[in-house]
Order: sequence, then C-alpha cells, then structure tokens
Amino acid sequence: MVQATASYKGLWMSPHFVIARLKLLIEKYCYHDATTNGRFKKEREAWTSGMYVLGLREMQKRQWWVEIETDEQTPDTLVHYMDQSSGRNCIQTQSIEIVDWEEHVDDAVKLIRQKCQRAYPPHFCLLVLARNGKNLDVEMLTREVLSESVPFGEIWIIGCLSEGLMAMVRIVPSAFRLDFETVRSLEKLRGQRDVMRKPKRGTSTKVRDLGFVYLPLP
Repeated sequence: MVQATASYKGLWMSPHFVIARLKLLIEKYCYHDATTNGRFKKEREAWTSGMYVLGLREMQKRQWWVEIETDEQTPDTLVHYMDQSSGRNCIQTQSIEIVDWEEHVDDAVKLIRQKCQRAYPPHFCLLVLARNGKNLDVEMLTREVLSESVPFGEIWIIGCLSEGLMAMVRIVPSAFRLDFETVRSLEKLRGQRDVMRKPKRGTSTKVRDLGFVYLPLP
C-alpha cells in the first residue's frame, strides 16, 4: 500500500480515474460547485485532459496517463504514454494548456487569440473545453486562427454533443474531427490501473506495481 497522499505531485492518473473523480466531486458538492469553484480547478483540468487522451487512445491505441502540474504555473497538465518500441521505456509527453469556452463568450476566435498572445513553447497543446453548446464553424475558425501567429503546436476543441457522446476538433496544425462514446471508450481501459508513479527510463519495459494510492477528495 502506497502511503496516503493529499498531493498530485508525481502521480500519473488514468483517464478513467480523473473522469470518475470529477463525478465524485459533483456527487459530494453538487454540479455547480464542482464545475465552477476555483477550489476544484485542478480536478476539472484533469477531467478535460482525461477526455482528450480518451479520444487520443481511440486514434492511436496507446495507453495515456494524466499528470497535474504542481510546481509551475504552466502547463496545466501533462499527458504521457510510454513508447516501448525500442525495447525500453521512453516517456513521451505533451504539455497541455486548458481554457474554458464559457456560456457568456460568443466568439471562440477571440478566446483562442487571447491565449496565442502569450509566449508558450511550440510543444504546448491548447485544449479548449466548449461548455456553451454553441455551434462551431471549423473551417472559419481554423482560417481565422491560422491568419495570425500561433505559438501552440496543436489546438483542440473538445465538447459534449449529447449525453455520453464527445467530439474533439483539431484546428491547428490542420482540421480534424473525432466523435467517440465515452462509456465504450472507458470500457477499453479496464486493464489500466488507476494511478501510478512516474516510471524510470531504462533498458527494461517492465513496470513495477506500487500498489494502491489513497487520494482523498478535496
């Protein structure tokens, strides 16, 4: 048994774990508090990242993990998979910056442009969570965003089409769309443990099981 911890530092969490964790917060505190209170910002960002890598798994068939950044202001989260094609554990990481497209914001272009005005490294990915139910003109949005300087290597918009159905739309570097059913996608993660510590690079592809991590809700 791993010692109980109140910190996310160094923890890799499965998409299933971070998605279920926000659901538990909603059950404990109510939907409004869990989805708006700044106290739960890290859990919401982990949920968004979990949905994102759930979609990536549908495309790439890789086992992804979500890590909440605890030391620096940026990125918000890191997502990882282990590349074992060379016969050893090589950690591949994407840095995720997250912004919510809220109900009171009409123009997604303005929202993305505001983020692009900041100096982000080119390996960062901007993940926009659409929470307003507005329709999206992907071609227009892609054209408008690419007409100016974009620091991000990728920009994705993710949102819920209907209950249990998610959509992921990439607008940078090129337009692409994926729709997936969350329940069916989560079923494919049954063999993935909930939480693990960051593995070491090495000459072996084995991963040591550290047991359970007790991570109390905030």
